[in-house]
Amino acid sequence: MGTTMKLSGNSSGSSPSGHVDHDAVNSANLVDLVLRCVSRSEVLEEWAIGHTVITREYVSGTRGLSRWSGVSDRIVRNIVGPTGALSEFKFLWTTTRGTSSAIADERDSMELRYSSNTRTDYRSTSLKDPSPSLGQGALGPLALKEKEAEKLIKDNAVVSARISERGQNVLVKALMTLSTLTEMTSLTEPGRILKVLDPGLDIWSEVEEGNEVRTAVPPLGRRAWSLAVMCGLEDVVLSVSDIEELTGLSKRGVQALLARMTKADPVLVQKVRKGRSFEYAICWASRFRSSGDYWGICYYDDEIRKARASKDRAVQATSARRGTPAGWIAYKLSTASPKRDEYLATHSLPADADGAWRALVEAGDELELYAYLKAQEAEAGPVPSTPEVLVEEAKGSAISTSLLGQPAQESLESPKRIDPEVLAAMRARICASTYA
Repeated sequence: MGTTMKLSGNSSGSSPSGHVDHDAVNSANLVDLVLRCVSRSEVLEEWAIGHTVITREYVSGTRGLSRWSGVSDRIVRNIVGPTGALSEFKFLWTTTRGTSSAIADERDSMELRYSSNTRTDYRSTSLKDPSPSLGQGALGPLALKEKEAEKLIKDNAVVSARISERGQNVLVKALMTLSTLTEMTSLTEPGRILKVLDPGLDIWSEVEEGNEVRTAVPPLGRRAWSLAVMCGLEDVVLSVSDIEELTGLSKRGVQALLARMTKADPVLVQKVRKGRSFEYAICWASRFRSSGDYWGICYYDDEIRKARASKDRAVQATSARRGTPAGWIAYKLSTASPKRDEYLATHSLPADADGAWRALVEAGDELELYAYLKAQEAEAGPVPSTPEVLVEEAKGSAISTSLLGQPAQESLESPKRIDPEVLAAMRARICASTYA
């Protein structure tokens, strides 16, 4: 058997036979993305989408990207740029934007790829060529050494100027760990780490109010996910100011984050006094790595993502139905439409409307109206592709009627018989007026 060949850049691994390894991940892009997100709280949602695009290149469509990244589809549409352009913070290149359509294939045609930037200035917005080859960069496919990771941070003046020495040490170890995460699999420790860092898992989810889903573990939230990535899922000891510098949050924002993490998982965060101040021991590895003392398989749960997928399927089915003529009319006449009364005022039912149809419209049930219209369509049969079919059917009907002994419909062009006395009177009037 041929071994799977890993490709650098934005491509998944492939073999000479053309097989694509969907588990392959370009770790260089993970490192690059983290360096571009340090101290930038405003890029959180785009960071989650970018992480998903790097680790799951096969995910596409607005709702697909939304589910796997844990970001709402509305935010995905707002962040992603038009076709052939960059996203808001330049992390994503839009191959295909997709369109608003009743057809599922057209709605789900959004495709993104990660736009790598491996120069020293990670905040630069210029992009000479948004091709996958940029993902190779200077990092290459190999794991980083400590000195290489330190150099990446020091070369990036924006990052090194904003975080303390302890924060830089944490970030160095995180980059070294991230550079080893080359495949999304549960068979190896690096693969399991990458799976835990999936932003769509329940532990990192942001559940919208009114759409809560019962899960085995209370969600820590997306902010906690970003901190876990910047720590490389390693056990760390950080102060409030260290976390401020890494995440870009305010002091109050960091305190709220730590309070939420402590409430959701009391084992995860331990408050440690150091002199007159406090530091926080965050046990990422002990809690979320399979080799940790407090690890549990429940952290792979994605019940929230499954619930969102079920909701998306229902939305897609409704959109597809309303995209048909029968579905559109049924929606307009149903109580589901907020402008039902306005529509009925301008499109009132005819006086001779069928009683069953009138009763359905009064009830306003969209599905019953749709079923009635579809039944009428089935009874009428398919619409002919050309008018000639209807003409031939009309001719055939006239011939069959005459064969049965019934008079065929009189042609509009045939002359009508006029009374001879009426013709004589008409001639007399014309002659009188001519010779008068």
